[in-house]
Amino acid sequence: MGETGSEDNTRPTLQGLRRGAVRFGGPMCVLVALAATASGPLHTELKESDPAADTVLEVSPTAVTLTYTTAVQLALSSVTVRRAGVDGAALAAGKLAHPGEDRRDVLVLPLSEQFGGGTYTVAWTTAGPDGHKLSGDFGFRVEPPASAVAGDPPGTDAAETDPATPPVAVTTPSTGAAQSGDGSQSGVGGGVSNIGTGMGFFFYLGIVGVLGGVAFRSLVLGQCARGGASREWIHSATNAAWAFLLMPGGFLIATVFLRLWHRTNTFFPDDVAGNVLTVVRGTPWAAGWWLHLVGAVLVTGGLLFISKERVRPIRWKIITVGALLLPVVPVLSGHGWSDGPRAVSAVATYLHVAAAGGWMGALACLLWVNARLLDEPGNGADASPDTPGLAEMVSAFSRVAQVAVAVLLVTGALKIWMHIDAAPQLWTTPWGRSLLVKVGVVAGVLALGFYNWRFVRPELANGTRSGGLGRPALVELVLGATAVAVTSYLVAQPLS
Repeated sequence: MGETGSEDNTRPTLQGLRRGAVRFGGPMCVLVALAATASGPLHTELKESDPAADTVLEVSPTAVTLTYTTAVQLALSSVTVRRAGVDGAALAAGKLAHPGEDRRDVLVLPLSEQFGGGTYTVAWTTAGPDGHKLSGDFGFRVEPPASAVAGDPPGTDAAETDPATPPVAVTTPSTGAAQSGDGSQSGVGGGVSNIGTGMGFFFYLGIVGVLGGVAFRSLVLGQCARGGASREWIHSATNAAWAFLLMPGGFLIATVFLRLWHRTNTFFPDDVAGNVLTVVRGTPWAAGWWLHLVGAVLVTGGLLFISKERVRPIRWKIITVGALLLPVVPVLSGHGWSDGPRAVSAVATYLHVAAAGGWMGALACLLWVNARLLDEPGNGADASPDTPGLAEMVSAFSRVAQVAVAVLLVTGALKIWMHIDAAPQLWTTPWGRSLLVKVGVVAGVLALGFYNWRFVRPELANGTRSGGLGRPALVELVLGATAVAVTSYLVAQPLS
């Protein structure tokens, strides 16, 4: 076997701990610096409008003004006014804008066409700080005084001002059909929702898998090396971890382009190609997408240039940097950026995703590596007593998993507290009920993890158990994947 890098068998030093703190602390400092600019509740809804919904005006309005509960993203916003009961064509209007730099929560649409008598509908689309698409509509009427009817502008349909003609129904104020930051519409079955949730599932599997593979190689195999494992065995296990990372790395590369297309199609379905640059600049989601791209390139680039004959630590460091960037992406692409205080929410979301990778991702890598090592000569049933095996890896993994589970529980509870305003929302809203499903699945994962730690691990250590971790670990992994699927649905749902 080829020799491994010199870092595989070195004991931890103060310098090494400092390097680890820098690696982990870099993304955290970036998050804190970005997130410290805002706090408080950041769930976007339409607060008021001018004209107000269902109002009756005597004169034609000169503009439509929409005020939201948070700042909204102008580049992803649109407002149209249509005359009901005629041809549905949008009325002529000026450029949509904020009234000023200090009023990013307001959208103003100047109207360049004078309205005749009749019913009109305002349809709007926007995105809040979390990047979720929100849309809605409302209506109002214009009824000029009797003395002004003769002076109505040309083109007014007589049916609209005829008292004998029933008015077109006017919608009530609504925040409309809320959609996810990647475009999956809430509460609507079918293709769009399934595509958005399915894409999110593979995206999160990629992040958790990459983090797990890096945690396994750095922490689990690092402990095995310090415990006396041979250089050849560490080399074989590292190569198996490299093979494991190829699949989640592929997920990340595939979803980076799918997310871009889906996001653009959500906000600009009539001109996807012409609006790609609009989507990838100037918003938190855009910053997250660029980090997704950079992280995926670093991870897959490091994997492709790793030599199986010799482990090169610098290449694993590149992969590690990419892996540590990836949990920032969910922060900027969803609720991590909309909950307040934002700095606490961003850090909690980052740690939550990182802990999930350190637990479930590392467990998946552990099972993969063990299966690969058993197929190699000298590591199966004919292994010598000095050859490290599953017991040593499970023992090292247990230490990592205990810390990850503790972080996962604390940050999960903190995120729930920031998400909801009152406990009944957990069972009275679709988002809350989905969260309860996730909590139940995670409880099952925790129960199986405790069983493996309390009973399976000691049996492996004293040699009284055969057949490896067995079915409980596989079921734990399946439940973990289910939790990731539920999470993909949850993060796609606006809380408003």
